[in-house]
Amino acid sequence: MRKSFARKLLFLSSLIGLVVTAGTMGYMIIEGWSLLDSLYMTVITLATIGYGETHNLSNFGRVFTIALIVFGTGVVGYGISSLTLMLFQGDLPNYLKRRKMEKIIARMSDHIIVCGLSRTGQYALEELAQSGQAVVVIEREETNALMLEGRDIPYIVGDATDDENLLAAGVGKARAVVTCLTSDADNAFVVVTARNLNRELLIVSKAETESSRNKLLAVGADKVVIPSRLGGTNLANMVVRPETLHFFEHLHSRYPNTFRAELLNAGPAWEGRRLADFVHHKDRRMLVIALEHPGGEIEFNPSPDAMLRDGTAIMVINNFK
Repeated sequence: MRKSFARKLLFLSSLIGLVVTAGTMGYMIIEGWSLLDSLYMTVITLATIGYGETHNLSNFGRVFTIALIVFGTGVVGYGISSLTLMLFQGDLPNYLKRRKMEKIIARMSDHIIVCGLSRTGQYALEELAQSGQAVVVIEREETNALMLEGRDIPYIVGDATDDENLLAAGVGKARAVVTCLTSDADNAFVVVTARNLNRELLIVSKAETESSRNKLLAVGADKVVIPSRLGGTNLANMVVRPETLHFFEHLHSRYPNTFRAELLNAGPAWEGRRLADFVHHKDRRMLVIALEHPGGEIEFNPSPDAMLRDGTAIMVINNFK
């Protein structure tokens, strides 16, 4: 958008400048006037002020003045009206808003980039916003992006598959990318591009089929979710295990910012140390559901004395009160 605004401004300014220059040079050549007199005559002619001739005009000079009035005033009028519309009703306000967002994004780090405000993308965004995560959105359709107005969520109107838009969203300093585009091919392109721009990035992608899921994992996605599979599983569980689902849905809907399932990772510093020490270190009220140790071994309902390893994943339900 910045380049488009600059090109329009340059074109219109150049158009007006070209007419003024042509008029000034014409009077200097035809009438032999000074630069100031020629410029003055050109300006009052194009402005249709009608102060009168600066000096007496020759017949050829009068013909030139007629041509300047007929063609020049139309061009200058078009240029000035276009500049006015651009500066006060459209491009300039959008440009300034875009610049403000760019400054906000430039100060962000360790944030999450959401690509695409599909239905899945909107749900993902809502969940991230409720969790208090810093988020930047890239959305191709401006009408969809405008839904974020007033929500303090910076966004970029553009194609998430373009390097330029990912870089503008701060992919180099981001913690994760969540790509929810409607096309699996576009999601794959975002995965490849984002991975090339930031090797340490966590990339989570949406997929429509199992085949697409495998391909997305192959090109660099860390996790791939098939929404239709999750929906089908939940539908079946509502029949088979309705009480369990009802409990968690009620908990999440009634206390969205209080209770939340979370996966924590133990780093090298926790090798050989107790789970109780980890929980105490986090200084939160949390319920540990399971441990997944490196290699895939899962330990459900672990005791406080369970020993952690470097890379152990700890599934907890946090109480943020």
